[in-house]
Amino acid sequence: MFIECFKNNGTNYLRVMEVYRTREAGTSKCRRRVVRNIGPLSRFDDGKPDYLERLRQSFKEGKPIIESLNDLVENKPIRKRVVVEYDIDNEDDCVCDPKNIGYFLLDGLYDALGIYDVLNKHKSQTKIGYDLNGLAKLLVFGRILWPDSKFETFEGRDSYLFDVTSSDNLYEIYRALDCLDEESEAIQKRMNTKISGYIGRNTEVCFYDVTNFYFEIDDNDDDVLGADGEVVKEGFRKKGPSKEKKGEPIVQMGLFIDDNGIPIAYRLFPGNHTDQTTLRPALKKSIDKMKFKRVIIVADGGLNSGPNIGHILDEGNGYILSKSTKKSAKDVKKWILDEDGYEWNKERTFKLKSKIRERIITKENGEKEKIKEKLICYWSKKHYDREMHENSKFIEYLESVIKNPDKLKDKPKKIEKFLNKLEVDKDTGEIVDTKTHLSLDMEKIKEYMDLMGYYTLMTSEIEKPDREIINKYHGLSRIEDSFRITKSDLEGRPVYVRKQEHINAHFLVCFIALTMIRIIQYKILKHQGKDTLNEDGWESGVTADRIKKALESFRADAVPGGYYRLTKPNDDMRLILDSLGIHADLRLPTASDLRKLKYSFDKAVTV
Repeated sequence: MFIECFKNNGTNYLRVMEVYRTREAGTSKCRRRVVRNIGPLSRFDDGKPDYLERLRQSFKEGKPIIESLNDLVENKPIRKRVVVEYDIDNEDDCVCDPKNIGYFLLDGLYDALGIYDVLNKHKSQTKIGYDLNGLAKLLVFGRILWPDSKFETFEGRDSYLFDVTSSDNLYEIYRALDCLDEESEAIQKRMNTKISGYIGRNTEVCFYDVTNFYFEIDDNDDDVLGADGEVVKEGFRKKGPSKEKKGEPIVQMGLFIDDNGIPIAYRLFPGNHTDQTTLRPALKKSIDKMKFKRVIIVADGGLNSGPNIGHILDEGNGYILSKSTKKSAKDVKKWILDEDGYEWNKERTFKLKSKIRERIITKENGEKEKIKEKLICYWSKKHYDREMHENSKFIEYLESVIKNPDKLKDKPKKIEKFLNKLEVDKDTGEIVDTKTHLSLDMEKIKEYMDLMGYYTLMTSEIEKPDREIINKYHGLSRIEDSFRITKSDLEGRPVYVRKQEHINAHFLVCFIALTMIRIIQYKILKHQGKDTLNEDGWESGVTADRIKKALESFRADAVPGGYYRLTKPNDDMRLILDSLGIHADLRLPTASDLRKLKYSFDKAVTV
């Protein structure tokens, strides 16, 4: 519907017109009709410049400056009161084929994160002829909406309302993986710059953790050896300590996220690398090179080695690292179990104490250095109850062995550390090299039970309050949730590719997809007035699975007459729209209207 100005006997008149389509003799025809005659222009002209242009714009926006036109725009858009004639002999008219439009948001985020710019530059420098950005978008969008193999993702490229890629060659998607691998660091750096300007990176603390992904292959990847037998390139997929207790070769992933839960960078390592050895290389290749102010690295106890701490301090940063309470030195355990100095809460469900200590660490280059740090110990009933539940079967076994020591012959591996082993002669009882006699070390068992529910942290942040340090450490649950999303919602494995370059590109796609999910969650939380961290840990607002389902179900189906019928946005999709400030009229839009909707998503997430 639009306002037309026409002449009648030399006088300018106004009327509301509508364009519609009809089918005549099997052919679609475009027709016009008068919706309402308004009257002569002179009757309404207010004498200000550009009256006709202002009138048309106000009518288009649904707030006409001629009040008598309100009924045409207030919930009754005439252009949508169309008579649609279906041709029952035309299959396209009678069969539903809805296309996804939830990807409009993902497309806007892709461009806003600067990925398009990096790959477009790579394409121009290498004179690539195929649609590199379109294929990269196809991989990222598919990873969120319908995670599958690269082949199936490419085959599903017509699932989107408007073409995502112009490529029709499957092999080009594998060439695109090579390019993504080459530009991985540049993309991560560009994304960080864009996010810093858009949301604002909260990097006072930076969380790091390691997970791994197993591959359904039997043997390790071979090392590449030089002429003299030295390892030139280490095999990538190798057997190591699997988080999922798998025996197949794995690849290690180290991930950094900021205090808003938004990813910063990731790094991949051969599967036989321990968690502890990944932190320094990951810092050197990412955090150390990014223009952050002082950063506090937060990580679990497996990463608290002297070389790691030395590197963090040498870069001018700080740390909050957990420390295994049960593996602590005797003097630390004695301090932990000493009730002196603890502060209890009113309900007596939580207590903590701390002390400043000096100790010597050995740095990466072998140099010794004395450092000063704060040691914080706290106990909570929630942690105690959880530990007791997780260890209930083992505790039950210990109690049964105390009553019946003969059960030790079927001992589980976990009990080894609680055993006294003596070589004795069963006749004389003398200590000789004949037969091993096992008995329980009751002192160790008591200590093990007494330490249930205790956590220990060590930090360079001596001046910060203890509770603040503990709260910052609890934010580590964000990264655990990120790993869960990557493995489950984004189906990070199976990987379906074998080359190391393609494996890296696959996880870059997962990293980009995870970042998009996190940004959407962040926008929703801000819209709801919530923080990303509460007393129980990470607050996501809307889970990744719900976001995925909302975007996947948001579709448009073409109907005769050039219009589209949209699926009704579910509650989560409506929340996403509201959080982005998008309040579009979704009733029977045209292709042009949907392109405008797509642009509104682009504008809402501009970084």
